[in-house]
Amino acid sequence: MSRFVVPFASAILLLQACQAGSVAPEADTTGEFQPLQPGDAQVQIDKQVVQRLQDEHYNPVALDDDFSRDMLLDYIEDLDGTHSVFLASDIERFKREFGDQLDDDLRDGELGAAFDIFNTYQQRRLEVNQWILGLLDKGVENLDLTDAESVTIEREDAPWPADDEARRELWRHNLENQVINLHLNDVDPADIQDRMTRRYESEREQLLAAEPIDVISAYMGAYTHRYDPHTDYFSPSRSEEFDIGMNLSLQGIGAQLRDRNGYTELVRLIPGGPAAKSGKLSPTDRIIAVGQGKEGDLVDVVGMRLDRTVQLIRGEKGSTVRLQILPKDNSQTRTISLVRDEIELKDQAAKSRIVPLEDNGETRQIGLITLPSFYKGTADDVEALLKELREADVDGVVLDLRGNGGGALREVTKLVGLFMPSSPSVQIRDASGNTQVLGANGDPVYPGPLAVMVNRLSASASEIFAGAIQDYGRGVILGQRTFGKGTVQALMPLSKGRVKLTQAKFYRVTGASTQARGVEPDIGFPSPFNTEEIGESALPNALPWDKIDSVSHPQLDTLKKILPELRDRHEKRITDDSDFQYQVKRIDLLRERSERESLSLQLEERREQQAEFRERSLELVNAKRRANGEEPFEDYQAFQDSEDDVATPENPTGESEEEEEPDAYQQEAARILLDTVNLLKARAGGRAI
Repeated sequence: MSRFVVPFASAILLLQACQAGSVAPEADTTGEFQPLQPGDAQVQIDKQVVQRLQDEHYNPVALDDDFSRDMLLDYIEDLDGTHSVFLASDIERFKREFGDQLDDDLRDGELGAAFDIFNTYQQRRLEVNQWILGLLDKGVENLDLTDAESVTIEREDAPWPADDEARRELWRHNLENQVINLHLNDVDPADIQDRMTRRYESEREQLLAAEPIDVISAYMGAYTHRYDPHTDYFSPSRSEEFDIGMNLSLQGIGAQLRDRNGYTELVRLIPGGPAAKSGKLSPTDRIIAVGQGKEGDLVDVVGMRLDRTVQLIRGEKGSTVRLQILPKDNSQTRTISLVRDEIELKDQAAKSRIVPLEDNGETRQIGLITLPSFYKGTADDVEALLKELREADVDGVVLDLRGNGGGALREVTKLVGLFMPSSPSVQIRDASGNTQVLGANGDPVYPGPLAVMVNRLSASASEIFAGAIQDYGRGVILGQRTFGKGTVQALMPLSKGRVKLTQAKFYRVTGASTQARGVEPDIGFPSPFNTEEIGESALPNALPWDKIDSVSHPQLDTLKKILPELRDRHEKRITDDSDFQYQVKRIDLLRERSERESLSLQLEERREQQAEFRERSLELVNAKRRANGEEPFEDYQAFQDSEDDVATPENPTGESEEEEEPDAYQQEAARILLDTVNLLKARAGGRAI
């Protein structure tokens, strides 16, 4: 399986991804591959990282032959996750020569095997690159896009090609698929030829520009990720990128990126950033081209080093960048325009509004607080909002933590205290087995009805809060199972760069860990996120769920008694809710496409599939619009235009300046909370609660 590391961490917020290693120099002008050799600096990094992890990691592992064999496979997968570059004979040689050796190499600072494998990858990749450029010299019009062939979408479990001929067949299929995607996006055939040639020429330049720091970064990544997915080595340049993110001063689109099999893939959208505000991008979307300004040429970034792609995306505040996006399901590409901006604290601050609901002929009010992250001052801001909502005499409060990847631990314990009298919030256990219990003291600011919204991207501090509220029976949890990030990391300096390592784990007051399993909602909403691709449990070598002793804590059972009725009312209501059903059916349609195992390499068949997808998408959105009394879209292009409004400096997200209405899930959360209020009052004989 290819590596998928999402560094959600309590008190850690990355604003942009970076590639380990320094910015690549100009390519070797000779055009000849020069094998890389380790130097003293790389040996020193190896020894320091190994020592740090052996001495200070929460979950120490034995450096033995079993570890060596597992790490070897991880390193190979990190380099060639699609099993399309190395030959089967290469893999057999690596296993034979290095299978039981890497544990000894790590202790001794010996990097011969690390560089041998990396150099072999570079050589094999250049062989493929040269062959592809030869095909392109003959013209893309000579590719046969009519034969009954297909390309496998995910090749993580496929065998490595037996020989060069089999490998060329894989890459020919890959090239044909890339060309078909451009045809489906109505790119002119002459431009397709130029774009594909530039793509592979650029890739060749970058392969020839590799440096020893690239090798040690990849090798140390394979080593550190054997401990857990959040332990990592940061090269000097990556450390600098990390500091930029921590200072919240990066001017860009506000997205965390990673390099996956030659594609720049979105991992997380930073709350308050242009990418998140646009509503047009999602995790696992892939950026295939970047353009400057409203009219600048799109520069193909497939195969480009991630640090170079990031440089293209960044720019001055207020300037426009265009991103050409290829969805995970390989459907039609689309171009998104965003205006670069600084992601400031105020953009991530808690906000509130009142959601009016009709209930038996009268208007009831539910307060809605959205909290994108846990920043310094979170609890104070939410306290002020709660007081305003109480003054407005709301019937209950919904706290929306969807997409909240965590943040300051101190803030989440204070936040729990706003809703509960003096009580523990979370337990933290370190590597020595010592457990610390954290909580807040004092009376609650808001003791009334509460619902908490979460989704698969709610992580760390969000899970601590939702878990505590659920364990106390203080509120109803709505949405999807959370990320499952239940570990604590710290940064340690090295002579060259830094290492981030796991030092502790979070536990709920019941003693159950939030690690791997996350928090299961009381009432589930359909999720657009595939749990096999996103979440702690999807990460290789994630630390396991476990349990420690519980701590004394108050428990209310009133909500448990009415949960069956709440679920029943919810299920009946959403069957007639056009907005909610649109979300459900749209998710089902996208998931149907994303679960395909292969794609046809017949251009006309792909055009027919694209037309069918557009027709079904248009039918879904128009059914919703008719139900809401809105004029249906005339065609798919009109629908697409409505979703791809171009941002301007005056309106950097492309959003309406009017206050945005609560989405379908927020509306339903408010209705569930109102049901809660009514049922509890009925059980109390009509008395106020």
